[in-house]
Amino acid sequence: THDQIGHHDSQVRMLQGLVKRKRDVVVAMEMFERSQQPVLDLWTEGKMTEEEFLKEVKWEFTWGMDYNLYKKILDEARTRRLKVLGLNIERELVRKVAEHGVTGLSPGESEKLPEMDLSDQEHRQYIASIFKSHQRGSAKDFEKFYQAQCLWDEAMAETLSRFVKSEEGREKTLLVIAGTGHMAFDFGIPKRLYRRTPLHYKTIVLKEWKKNIGEDFNRDGISSPPAHFLWITKPNPLEKKRPRIGVLLREKEDPKGIWIERVIPQSPAEKAGLLSGDQFLAVDGKEVTTVREIQDALAEKGWGKDVIITILREGLKGEITVILPP
Repeated sequence: THDQIGHHDSQVRMLQGLVKRKRDVVVAMEMFERSQQPVLDLWTEGKMTEEEFLKEVKWEFTWGMDYNLYKKILDEARTRRLKVLGLNIERELVRKVAEHGVTGLSPGESEKLPEMDLSDQEHRQYIASIFKSHQRGSAKDFEKFYQAQCLWDEAMAETLSRFVKSEEGREKTLLVIAGTGHMAFDFGIPKRLYRRTPLHYKTIVLKEWKKNIGEDFNRDGISSPPAHFLWITKPNPLEKKRPRIGVLLREKEDPKGIWIERVIPQSPAEKAGLLSGDQFLAVDGKEVTTVREIQDALAEKGWGKDVIITILREGLKGEITVILPP
């Protein structure tokens, strides 16, 4: 899970373990687009500062999660001069598919699509269960939502397949770091990679410990196990968690600003009345221009506090009070 510190610490341990066993490791990450590969190469070669790196990959725009969650992984790769492979397709193309479907793309955009298999009924059932949590946000049409999810999986599988077939990829061990939804039950990246390039692989699903954890894996109609290995981590220490209000933000360059792309159901944001399409202007009266500034402002405010979000909605400025979770 992307916001679990323990999960990312476990990923660092996996990387260190593979290196210790004399494996020639490549770290393949969902968090980066494949078009950013030249920047990733400069970073791991030690030719950029961290500040320059984050600016060049447009971290807050293309991924947006707290960079500190991933810092140990990237620092480990840089220290050992290991290649970091950007897996993802451009986010804007995925957004367009989610909004208009693959048939709604322009001819130029359609040419960028990988080969896509939309026929797996068990996968459809699995994604349908995820879709329920998106319906009040930006995802309204399941078929388009499903196509967008498959586009992510297929594009990352395509990137991996091309790499392992290349001269650079020969004899390499790939540590693929991606969200559970792209790995669980082999539906996402694993099956789609194997379809392109049959090779030996093992999957590991990381889960935070909680009561009745087994319920997360009891999926009716799904015959395969969730992964080859299940790695259980301790819950995040509260003091290390950053308060989250339950929105997916999108940073734009033209016009410049930050918009809410999706509001998570039952989240503090939804309860307060924030909507998909609202533009963030300020937090507690302080202007915000990047996702990082919003994250830092919420962290500074702390758990259980009220925070005033200034937004622009349909041309009208307003203030909404959000109660941060205790």
